[in-house]
Amino acid sequence: MAEHLDLRGKVCPYPTTEVLDTLKKLPSGAILEVLSDYLPARYTIPAMVSDLGYGHDLRNNDDGTFTITIEKASPKNPD
Repeated sequence: MAEHLDLRGKVCPYPTTEVLDTLKKLPSGAILEVLSDYLPARYTIPAMVSDLGYGHDLRNNDDGTFTITIEKASPKNPD
């Protein structure tokens, strides 16, 4: 079951910090679906989760919003 985060109407820095705070609370393997209408978040959130090593998918919605689905990966073991 996915966790949902509705960030419509929220602007910088709230979308990025809220996603990061929520991901910290979720267990490895969890799915987070983020709904937003803030254009810069289309770029900042995917870049952030990629840097963290998490998979993500960006989907445009018919109402001008977009959904970013993030899969929280297991922490990487240092070599």
